[in-house]
Amino acid sequence: MEEQKMFEKYILLCQEFLNIAEPFIDSDILNQLKCNYAHEIDSKRKLSQIKNLKTFIRLLEKRDIMSYSNIKPLWYISKKYIHKSDLESKLQDYDSWLKTLSPLPWCNVYQSGEILIPSLTSESICSECACNSMLSQLSIENSSKPFNNNLQTLCCNSDQREQYNFYKRRKLQETVILQIKDRLGRSWRDVARHLGITECEIDAVQSKYPYDLKEQSYEILKIYISQSDIKQWAITLIHALEKGRRRDLKELVEQLIFKNKNI
Repeated sequence: MEEQKMFEKYILLCQEFLNIAEPFIDSDILNQLKCNYAHEIDSKRKLSQIKNLKTFIRLLEKRDIMSYSNIKPLWYISKKYIHKSDLESKLQDYDSWLKTLSPLPWCNVYQSGEILIPSLTSESICSECACNSMLSQLSIENSSKPFNNNLQTLCCNSDQREQYNFYKRRKLQETVILQIKDRLGRSWRDVARHLGITECEIDAVQSKYPYDLKEQSYEILKIYISQSDIKQWAITLIHALEKGRRRDLKELVEQLIFKNKNI
């Protein structure tokens, strides 16, 4: 249950961080943060949608700039704009606790012929059950409280569930990428075009790894994932593989998605 514990601690840390930091972040500071991370976010449309610190942090998470194993952006904001010893103490405690944990694998896999197929481990299934149980228990415990308190709790629970599902989907995306990157070969350019990757980005990847098809494939898939809609990414990828005449990989991705359909 180590993963579940880490997730819960991360959610709690983010909530405490926002409670302390939000009063210090005005529109000018928010614009400074957006400028500072503009290159990593790499989307003017996404940047324009940031209205407060909470949406800024959520975007950092979606871009994999921040995660429950990397809170460097929180440290940056705290040291540059907040200057509160109690906040830095919370961040330090979290980092210290994080160092005591063993690295969490993206997934466990078993081999079937020449195809590696990921399966949800009993730990990850238990983690999801524990999360659902925790949310249900919170709802029950608060059922006798005033309506406003119930509403606040449900909103909090909804955010927690959303973030939990987000990280599960990210794991599935990483699994899919790792399974197909070495098999794409010279098809990667055609598949990239069907994924909506621009010719400029394709040429940049080609120039970055001129003699390495596996790295070219891996890089272009990472670009696609960073730009894709988290709910539609799999369907778009499956269609692109089919249009790129890689039915073998299309079927592999479908198999991976089916095995993890509850994520």
